[in-house]
Amino acid sequence: MAAATLDVQEVLRALSEPHRLELVRALRRSEQCVRELVEQSGLAQPLVSHHLAKLAACGLVTRRHADGFTHYALDPAGLAAARAALDAVLDEADLPASARPGGNDTCCRTSAEIDTHGG
Repeated sequence: MAAATLDVQEVLRALSEPHRLELVRALRRSEQCVRELVEQSGLAQPLVSHHLAKLAACGLVTRRHADGFTHYALDPAGLAAARAALDAVLDEADLPASARPGGNDTCCRTSAEIDTHGG
């Protein structure tokens, strides 16, 4: 999934749900099947599956089938795309001086006031 096609709002929405964030943290430890995630989280299996589907839909989680089970893992490419998309919004190094605290002296002043006071 390319950063340009990643829906930042969808990723933020997915990660803002506490159970989904808990599942992401569990998957940071290891690839797991739904049964393991149900046991760890204490959530019902349909709810865990629902949350995993949301995380997969926004590109953070991938799944594979083996031995009759579906295994879930964090998708490194999806994580990188999410980070790049969020960096485009949150990277402080790209903030112009006018967007920093105290950087817009003309805020809430009329053109006449700016001309009169020089700035």
